[in-house]
Amino acid sequence: MSDKDERAARLAAELRANLRRRKAQARAGAAAADAPAEGNQSSGAHLDTSQA
Repeated sequence: MSDKDERAARLAAELRANLRRRKAQARAGAAAADAPAEGNQSSGAHLDTSQA
C-alpha cells in the first residue's frame, strides 16, 4: 500500500469511529431529554427568598 492509500484508509477509519461516537452521543442526549431528571422533582413547597 502506498502512503496515500494508508492515509486514506486511516482517515476513513477515523471518520467511521467519529460517526459512531456522535451517533451514540445523540442517542444518549435524546434518552436524557425524554427522561425526567432525578432530584429535580418539585415537592410542592415553595421557599420564599425575597426580602419583605
